[in-house]
Amino acid sequence: MNRIWRLSSSIELCLVLLLLISCVMVTGSFLLTGEFAAAINFMPLLVWLREVPLSASWWLWLTIVLLALLVLNTIICSSETLWSRWGKSGLTALLATQLIHIGFLLIVLAHLQSAYGSYLQQAEVVEGMKVQLPNGHQFGIARLASTLSPMGIPIGSVCELVPDLRNPAERVSISPNHPWFSDGYGVYIKQAEENWALLEIHREPGAVIALTGAVVFTLGNVLLIMMRSRSKELDPAERA
Repeated sequence: MNRIWRLSSSIELCLVLLLLISCVMVTGSFLLTGEFAAAINFMPLLVWLREVPLSASWWLWLTIVLLALLVLNTIICSSETLWSRWGKSGLTALLATQLIHIGFLLIVLAHLQSAYGSYLQQAEVVEGMKVQLPNGHQFGIARLASTLSPMGIPIGSVCELVPDLRNPAERVSISPNHPWFSDGYGVYIKQAEENWALLEIHREPGAVIALTGAVVFTLGNVLLIMMRSRSKELDPAERA
């Protein structure tokens, strides 16, 4: 049992799992083609996994299994660190590793949440049209405009939305990389030509958790780097 516990909490197992995940995902991304490859970008991942045959999705199922093992390895490693170093090492050293582990777990949780509850839909719209979000909220398309280069090539686009149909005078403008958000749904403009535009309605429920996890993970790494740099400065052998 001790040998199994040491293996389960080892950094070597973590590295092997990361290598396997990378190899499986690279292999799957090259093998996935056709309609299944197109559909994976327009529906939640877990919905896609239920609808496509195993011959096309086997690599993602294997990736999920490997990620589950990596999460288990992280939890066991974190528990082992707390158990063996509590009261024996400084707070910074203990906190740094725990922040890295917590940040990683939050990122995995965020992706799992988005894999289940994300939403992506495209809609062709014209001026004066009403569009309904999945939550039932309706908004209007007030004005569409595109900016052309001297050679007639579209270089920019703007869409004025009416977020509240009861107040048509109130408007918001969206442009590429400047979407409008309503109750967690983002409305992006992808393409516009005179009185026509292609909008994308997108929802990522795990975005906030993913950002939190990334910040916590980065903070843990910064603390670890600062701690190791300080220990090298205090080591006479390193100075020599």
